Amino acid sequence: MRRTVPLATAALAALLLGACDNPADIRGFSPSPGAVDKLEVKTQSREDVQRLIGTPSAVATFNPNVWYYISEKQEFWGPSKPWITEQSVIQITFDETGRVQTIKYYDLADAQNITMVSRVTPTSGKELTVLEQILGNVGKFSGPRQQGNPGAPTGGGF
Repeated sequence: MRRTVPLATAALAALLLGACDNPADIRGFSPSPGAVDKLEVKTQSREDVQRLIGTPSAVATFNPNVWYYISEKQEFWGPSKPWITEQSVIQITFDETGRVQTIKYYDLADAQNITMVSRVTPTSGKELTVLEQILGNVGKFSGPRQQGNPGAPTGGGF
């Protein structure tokens, strides 16, 4: 006896397999095709670079002559944490006259993990419990104070 798979079961299996695709999320700098290849050292100015590939993703903190164009591709599967599959950084350095001095390309192989410092900066003062916060203000407030002329006169006529 031969067993056949119903059409509905086959369609459901196809839908489930189609949903297993790893979606990709591309972030950051996305130049038009061939635009980065047109960059030339010593001939182009800041304005030329901006007109050609756009504004930079970041400018170096202590040297405004260094521009970075950053992009990355992330993939994820289901509820898992996304991971970076591709990364591209273009570093453009300008000389004092504003012309392109160097162009460097970095990818995911050049990336380094940086561990965050886990120390906490201590603060001065006393840490109060919830009860101390509630009871600490008891008796410190008084009712509203009346002063000489609390408002506009209400004579009731002219």
